[in-house]
Amino acid sequence: MNARDEIIDWLRDAYAMERGLETTLQKQSTNEELLPALRKKASAHLEETRGHAEEVKAALQALGSDTSALKTGLGLMGELAKGFGTIFAGDERVKDLLTAYSMEHFEIACYTALAAAAEEAGLSQVSAMCERIIPEEEQMTQSLIEALPEVVRGYVSEVQAKAA
Repeated sequence: MNARDEIIDWLRDAYAMERGLETTLQKQSTNEELLPALRKKASAHLEETRGHAEEVKAALQALGSDTSALKTGLGLMGELAKGFGTIFAGDERVKDLLTAYSMEHFEIACYTALAAAAEEAGLSQVSAMCERIIPEEEQMTQSLIEALPEVVRGYVSEVQAKAA
């Protein structure tokens, strides 16, 4: 495998990751237990995520490749399984935020690695695409970490009220 093939493989991973995260963001954007501002940010980031997926798909096509149906399917199944795993938990909204925060950081790391690899391989358009995506992922990360204390406090308050 050469560097170009490796980058194509990583782009397929990124596409699958973005498509899978659509499920999580859709859930967040409609979760009435979350803060309205966070639901609004999740809805906006859902649209950004769809755009990221389309940018990655276009980059793959420009390299003469396409997305991987297998990787995309596995990404979607993974996100659905995570969502189903927390749906019956009382602290679902807390766990979902923790997972979303870690996934946003994972995306940042993936796009940072892809940008470096693409730059090294002389694929400046791919590198530039990654560099455009990273700030949007960082903004979502910031929104999640800012909302987390209030969401946790609200959840703990509800638990205490039920116990009283």
